[in-house]
Amino acid sequence: MAKQQSNKDNILDHPKRLLVGGVAVGVGGFLVYKLVRKIITSAQKRNTEKQANDSPEIRQAMMLRSAMNPSGISWMKSFDGTNTPAIFDTAKGIKSLDNVIVSYRKLYDDDMLRDLQNELSTTDYQKFLTLLSSNPQKKGGTAPVQFATKQQMVVAKAEVFLRSSPDASYHGALYEINDNKNIIRKAKVGEFLGYATGNQSFDTKNNVKFIEVAYLVIKENLPASLKAYAGKSYTVWVSSSSNYVDIFPYFNQMWAKYPKTQAEVSYKKPLGYYAGMKGLPEKLVVTTRVTHVLNEQLKSPIKVPSQTLLGEYLETFDTGKKRYIKFRTVDNTLRWVAATDITIKN
Repeated sequence: MAKQQSNKDNILDHPKRLLVGGVAVGVGGFLVYKLVRKIITSAQKRNTEKQANDSPEIRQAMMLRSAMNPSGISWMKSFDGTNTPAIFDTAKGIKSLDNVIVSYRKLYDDDMLRDLQNELSTTDYQKFLTLLSSNPQKKGGTAPVQFATKQQMVVAKAEVFLRSSPDASYHGALYEINDNKNIIRKAKVGEFLGYATGNQSFDTKNNVKFIEVAYLVIKENLPASLKAYAGKSYTVWVSSSSNYVDIFPYFNQMWAKYPKTQAEVSYKKPLGYYAGMKGLPEKLVVTTRVTHVLNEQLKSPIKVPSQTLLGEYLETFDTGKKRYIKFRTVDNTLRWVAATDITIKN
């Protein structure tokens, strides 16, 4: 007993020795922890790799890593060039982001979204998130969002906030009454919101994609209740979630689903409405037979009869096998038609 007390007193008399001993135990424990973690991580990686043939999420995690770290050497990731197009292509096919993130962590013991933010510019990272959100087959999270090209018509599918900026932080709650809110008002179901300007923004903080929508109120032939708004223009931001808005390239498609919008578009026009009325265009595109009007991907969303005035001639595109005519519609939308199906009148 006396010997034990003597040893204790000796240790207390030499605190540096005690500290070194404690550090040695701490370092030893840390090394054991790192070793065990490495063994577990390696086992998870091997198990995850074996499942790659059966799991699209594992393959997608591997493709994203390969795009960020082409050499395959982890410490070279900061020096490898990033294959941004490959990242975008992979994003288009991701249905479950959460599963891809889990697979990535098991494979590489890294945070996938953090790695992507480090490898991509702010604009490209937003595009990556937008491509994820736009997949109509995605699982979990918010509903798929839609792309809106300039001058496409936007209608409220459900009650939705119209905002002065693309920020979904505010929700119109009572507790937010003193906040600097950006909510203008709430649109009604079936309300014609206007024409897409082509501007889109992704609110990464709230995971909401917005599109900018605008319209101009005509100056003439307005009912008395609307005369105070004559000549005024309105621009708002709205969520592009398929839960909240419908987007149409053609009036007749919109009118078929939302008949009441026909009255609204009689006085709500695109912002450049009056600029386009300074005179008739020099060249007009008119159909000579029943033909298909084509969108930007040269696909046909609509068929029109013979002797239909399509719009203003812009240019001719020759593929070597077929010629197409590009024209501008009355609502300022760019479209294509086969050159064999139209005539150009001066």
